[in-house]
Amino acid sequence: MQTATALNQVMSLQQLDIPASQWLQQDISTVRDLLTRIGADPALSRTWRASLVLTFADLPPKSYPYLEPAIASFLKNVYDEFPHFLYFLSPDPTRGATDSFFATLGVLCETPAGYWVIWDDDVADAFYHALAAAAEFAIAQGDDWADMIKGYEWDERQTRYEEVRKILVDRGVLED
Repeated sequence: MQTATALNQVMSLQQLDIPASQWLQQDISTVRDLLTRIGADPALSRTWRASLVLTFADLPPKSYPYLEPAIASFLKNVYDEFPHFLYFLSPDPTRGATDSFFATLGVLCETPAGYWVIWDDDVADAFYHALAAAAEFAIAQGDDWADMIKGYEWDERQTRYEEVRKILVDRGVLED
């Protein structure tokens, strides 16, 4: 699989298959082992930025993985241990990165028109903090944090730059 990054560079997507025996038990060892290994090497981390796609084995037919309560719990455990998880996930909306995050908050729902996020100020705040954790990780890896979060901006009117920058300044990661 291949996709274009914000810099129009071609990057290979990395598919990580999660067996049902793990997601049903909220066993994140496969994800933990991978993120621990690639997160220990800044150069390797940068090559994995925005490239990870999760798949979940043995889902019921026609089900959307991020609406499955066991998968949402599994992902909550991943985000709890790796708050910067969005750094590694492909931000392509069709790949489920944001849905994986919103599922952990319980704000993803299905309607006749498709899958939607029940958006409010608390959800926005949680999302900005998750992006800030990914941006902080990018900085620690010697990566461009602003470029990293651009992948999560699907419309120039919905920029998240200022919100994330403020969080990074408040955390002391960036100077004002």
